[in-house]
Amino acid sequence: MNKFFTSTAVGLLALGTVFASGEVAKAVSFGTSFDGPDQSLQNILDSLTVGGPRIDTVNGQTGFNLFTNTASSGSVATFMFEVAGNAPINKFGIYNQSGVKAQLFAGSNDVSDGAFVSFLGNGDLSVFTNGFQPGNQGSPSVNTYTGFGNVFGFYIETEQGTFYTENSRNPNGSQQAVIYQGNNQTSLQIQGRQPGVFTDNEFIIAFDDLLRSTPGSSDSDFQDLVVMVESIKPISIPEPGTATSLLVFGLGSAWMLKGQRKKLEI
Repeated sequence: MNKFFTSTAVGLLALGTVFASGEVAKAVSFGTSFDGPDQSLQNILDSLTVGGPRIDTVNGQTGFNLFTNTASSGSVATFMFEVAGNAPINKFGIYNQSGVKAQLFAGSNDVSDGAFVSFLGNGDLSVFTNGFQPGNQGSPSVNTYTGFGNVFGFYIETEQGTFYTENSRNPNGSQQAVIYQGNNQTSLQIQGRQPGVFTDNEFIIAFDDLLRSTPGSSDSDFQDLVVMVESIKPISIPEPGTATSLLVFGLGSAWMLKGQRKKLEI
């Protein structure tokens, strides 16, 4: 009896581990930017750092890809910078697990613009986007997305299609984004904004807008569109096949031990 319950517990524990892990992006190696070596993601972030340790773009990659809201159920996204020939057409936003996209920034948005996102109790999502100096100041916009929920990743919409923070949604499983979490030490100043500490509930989402899995297509510089998002926390969702396999393994192991126990009792 003890062996049976022990095996069951081990199987369910393994299943629980999968539900806590999920897909994790691997650390990427950066290429030399088509915009010039001085326009690397590292150099640009260094130029925005006004205090504390610099953000290490190589070793500081988190591998996070999915998020949810924190207690306020509201989040602020701030447009940091965009170094891309396709800047006028690139779009940035969040998507839910059904693939529904909610746009935060359009091609007309640029540095210092902000988007306030509200996760409502009925499952709807409200997005208020506003432009600020020194960039373009377009008319504010408000959009509501019915039944969006509060589990989401980030996307960039480009001339080559839409790329996601979940690699499995991208062509050939290509990794198109790197994500950094605040360390409560580094102080940053986004152009047009007051300086402040990069806290651990803030994340920098940095996209490459050219498909990296096509040889020679991308420079892998990840500075094509970079946004800071606050008041969110990372979560992990298991790949369906992995979760199912472990469930079968856990229950199967328990059944085999139960059978062995019966033989011993005969």
